[in-house]
Amino acid sequence: MSKQITLNSFEELARVFQPEDLQPDAREGIKDAAQPSAQTDTPEPADLLAELQRAGATLATIARRDDEARRLALSELERYDALVAQQSEAEAVCRRARQVRRQAHELVANAFEHEAREAAQRLIQLAERAEAQAAHVAIDKRTEIDRLAASMDLERLLTERRRLQEVEQKRAAEAERARRFSAALSGARGALQAGHLEEAKALLGPAGNEYPDNPEVASLAATIAQRELAVKMSAAEEALWSARREYRRDPVTAVARLETLDVSGLDGELVKELFSVWLRACARLCQVRELADPVRCSGGFGKACVAARERPDGPHVVISALGMTPHCQAGSFPNARLMAGAQPL
Repeated sequence: MSKQITLNSFEELARVFQPEDLQPDAREGIKDAAQPSAQTDTPEPADLLAELQRAGATLATIARRDDEARRLALSELERYDALVAQQSEAEAVCRRARQVRRQAHELVANAFEHEAREAAQRLIQLAERAEAQAAHVAIDKRTEIDRLAASMDLERLLTERRRLQEVEQKRAAEAERARRFSAALSGARGALQAGHLEEAKALLGPAGNEYPDNPEVASLAATIAQRELAVKMSAAEEALWSARREYRRDPVTAVARLETLDVSGLDGELVKELFSVWLRACARLCQVRELADPVRCSGGFGKACVAARERPDGPHVVISALGMTPHCQAGSFPNARLMAGAQPL
């Protein structure tokens, strides 16, 4: 019968369960439970690095052995290809021998001279012997092919070879692409240094299409654009200077000089000066040619035309246009939209 014990504190519990009353293994268990568990040692970074280096060396060894196995297997595939080629060649000899044999039989049957029939008989024997030998070779090669195919995973090797060929083709294509890119950059730089801006743009164009985000392409394109703008600005300033001097005495030359300019991208103040001189030259031209009712029609900033009547009752005809070619040229009739906003010159 069990005895009931009432405990009022942990000290009384300790007096009840004395260590000596417990079995040895129980005492060890309590001792282990009473002691805090030791924390697992954290490996040092140097140890981890060394372990990773060993793993890397192992991977390199595995990869090297795998490459060797692949090369060996592909060499067997080359042997397979050689056997297939030899079999095809032997079969081609068989077909040619049969053809010669048939022709020789026809000659024997239809020859006029005895010597021709005898020669044809010899050719028949030669063709039969060649056909038999070639057929024997073809059978032997077919047997070797079947034996070799049975000893290797042919489909897998063919797939692997196709993969390697595709990788090589892709590598070659990338190399050719890089070569073209390098040649385009080099050619564009050379043309730019020589001052051939159009040639530089033409050479850089394909490279820009193929590598739109390349910083070298962007930098070179920006340099070309700056040079083009500088050339355009220089031409505009020179034309402006000349037109200012000559529009009163030679408005035809002044107008022709100014209307050929490309004003897109030019500084706004320079464009305003160009238009001011061009309008004065057009006014002087209309006065010299005795044109009636001259007006100016604006197509937006940097775009305008001047029209006038060649006779008082005639329609308005474009006298000159700036920034609007080829849509609006001298001698053409301005459209209704332009004429709706026309102002006296």
